[in-house]
Amino acid sequence: MRARRTSYEELVSQRGGSDEYRQAGPRPSAATCWAAPSASGAWALGLSQIELATRAGMTQPGQSRLEPGGVIPTIRLLDGISAALVADLIVEIAPHAG
Repeated sequence: MRARRTSYEELVSQRGGSDEYRQAGPRPSAATCWAAPSASGAWALGLSQIELATRAGMTQPGQSRLEPGGVIPTIRLLDGISAALVADLIVEIAPHAG
């Protein structure tokens, strides 16, 4: 059974009223949005950065350059990472909330 995913908009509505949320700054860029799920997915599977990179069909230095969000990954690369994490790759284009 697949767990229900919380959308960004749901998180904003749940947390948007708090001072901590308002002070956190702007929404993360497309380059960084995948890093947290990738890192937490690898951790949950007990994978090292080298193991994740190997499963994703890339090198460990390439993986380490992507994690800080300085490089925008291609859909093909994200697909490889999602396969390595035994996860679905979901790409969404949504209208701005306001």
